[in-house]
Amino acid sequence: MLRLADAHVRLVLLHHVAVRLAQASLGELQAAGIETEQAERLRHLSPLDLHRLAAMRDLTIGVAVDAAGLKAGLRAVALANEARAQEDYFIRHGASSRLISTLFKIRRKVTLKRRRDIGAWRPAGRVRLPDDTTRERIYRVWLGMEAMAPRVRYYRLHQAFPQFPIAVLEAVVRAFEADR
Repeated sequence: MLRLADAHVRLVLLHHVAVRLAQASLGELQAAGIETEQAERLRHLSPLDLHRLAAMRDLTIGVAVDAAGLKAGLRAVALANEARAQEDYFIRHGASSRLISTLFKIRRKVTLKRRRDIGAWRPAGRVRLPDDTTRERIYRVWLGMEAMAPRVRYYRLHQAFPQFPIAVLEAVVRAFEADR
């Protein structure tokens, strides 16, 4: 358990507990280590008395964290940050709104706003494709990554051909896929 020393945090927490106790069952009170009489007295404290109680150092107030829940939460935050970084990478390196929508489920307006926010200007209109030999090389690399998820494939394809915006690589792949 982490002991809480800040009087304001303790006050907010005590207030929260007092409100929760009004709806708590006897089993919940016992599980929290609070006797029925204490719960009743805590619920009826004035704000000034609640403030005084929070300032008392003899009263230990702490927080216990569910380790498994914290681990899952931290993993979810890391995944969300990773997804956001991938979105930014695709936006920054010239992916089309269509591809971003497909890979990340982001609406076109959001993509355009994010482009403006990070200064990732993209010319309007169709992209200019590389020569035929380069297109074939791009598509061979694409086919070599067939087992990967599309998001990873486009990322790795851009890593292999960083001189081209992702929209160009996407156009090459779409052209070959249409001919299949």
